[in-house]
Amino acid sequence: MDFSPELFFIPFGLLALGLLVLWIWALVDALQVPEDSMSRTGNKLVWVLVSRSWGSSGGAVIYLAIGRPAGGTAPHSGPPPPYQG
Repeated sequence: MDFSPELFFIPFGLLALGLLVLWIWALVDALQVPEDSMSRTGNKLVWVLVSRSWGSSGGAVIYLAIGRPAGGTAPHSGPPPPYQG
């Protein structure tokens, strides 16, 4: 049986890529919260800093577990209706 080092490192590369995607998703999600009052705990700045610290994936997991708004990030309402004056 031939042992190839590439086969040993592929799972670690995929894990690292998955953790990077998780970290980016948490950071973008924290930035898209329209108002600080929507967060269950803390405010937007706190959760951006948490998702940036404690190792990239550790902060992201903490944010997604306890900092994300209850209904997820609220959709943007879009532009106001035109004036009917």
